[in-house]
Amino acid sequence: MVQRAQRILVRKYGGTSLADAESIRRAALQSVEAKRQGWRVVVVVSACGDSTDLLMERAKQLASDPDRRELDALLSSGEQASAALLSMAIVDLGQPAISLTGAQCGIITNDVHCNARILEVRPGRILRELEEGRIVVATGFQGLSLAGEVTTLGRGGSDTSAVALAAALKAEDCQILTDVEGVYSGDPRKLPQARRLSILDSREMQELSQHGAQVLKGEAVEFAADNRVSLTVQSSASAEPGTRIDSEGTESSAEIFRPRHPPVAGVAGRHDLLEIRISDWACLNAELLSQLRGYDLVFSEWSDGGDSLRLFISTQEIPDPPALASELERRFRGRLAAADGFGAVSVVGFGVGSRPHALLRATLALGRCEIPIRAAFASRGAISFVVAVSHVDEGMAALHRRFVEEGDDSESSAEGRIPNPEQAELKGASGRPVGVGAESDV
Repeated sequence: MVQRAQRILVRKYGGTSLADAESIRRAALQSVEAKRQGWRVVVVVSACGDSTDLLMERAKQLASDPDRRELDALLSSGEQASAALLSMAIVDLGQPAISLTGAQCGIITNDVHCNARILEVRPGRILRELEEGRIVVATGFQGLSLAGEVTTLGRGGSDTSAVALAAALKAEDCQILTDVEGVYSGDPRKLPQARRLSILDSREMQELSQHGAQVLKGEAVEFAADNRVSLTVQSSASAEPGTRIDSEGTESSAEIFRPRHPPVAGVAGRHDLLEIRISDWACLNAELLSQLRGYDLVFSEWSDGGDSLRLFISTQEIPDPPALASELERRFRGRLAAADGFGAVSVVGFGVGSRPHALLRATLALGRCEIPIRAAFASRGAISFVVAVSHVDEGMAALHRRFVEEGDDSESSAEGRIPNPEQAELKGASGRPVGVGAESDV
């Protein structure tokens, strides 16, 4: 039987949990306490506070379209500062510690700068440091390509770093520590009535993350499920138990039957969509593929007759979305149209996307608020509506009120204002959301 002293615990601290000296000292105290309880501790850190955004702003002041290799070199420095500071604080408490970069941790990625994917993890250096009795503080969000270049994993990539290391180290638990007390039915900072979920199916967590819930990156959830990593989301400043992500193969899912929580787990929203309409297949050439390589595809839709294709791309890794839209239209004049300023609101729950009445109720809820719908998409676990960015927060509140506060199956009046049918392109509701990769809070 494995002794507790041999067990490995991976803890990831988000940027808001390392925002100042007091927060870093708290993380150091928690890490030391875990070590004293007999764990071998690996701490994965994001950049302190909003330092990543500040670095990005400095880059944009100097270059309209920053070189992506140099952008990775710049942005990865934020996590290195966090790791060194936390390691210093741990040593000051009397415990040996060492900070390691993604490369030193053995995180190997592909060569896509600013949005790389993890190919493998070689944890030998970490294991040696743990054997020496040190707490390892690892930089999240970054790795090393096979060509020896520093790469970053995209927004939320530190989540993926933590899960990947937990899988490679065969850690007993992976804890995602953040500024909220777990996963809620909606963003508690915008929806005070949102409810904390004590346990959540990994498929639902992945859908919530993919559709805008920023508490945990969707690719990290998928990585955890595939590698049977025990995953918990909890507050770094509270003793609350947080939310357990229930993946197939973990101990909690070994039961024969467990009653489910309400059929709708929650709602999510995102503010980062760029629409690209391709009307001429001559656009599908190496130039366009190179231009879009490394960006995440969120939704896609073929028009009737298959004569045009519409893509909704995440702008999180695009330094200047309006400039990219203008550049695409200039290069492919008359054959491609692009526009930013879109977002999406989603209802997430087990099988919700296969229930026609759920789609209709969601449409009515947005219609009552006179929110125009640009497009609608459904997968088995989610129903999503593309709307203007200015309507995202209002749309989330409307869907949360209808599906969480009132209850998905409550009977209420079907009266309501249907959005303009020219804007509510519900023929796209059968389109399947796309864009979750194999792995990925900066």
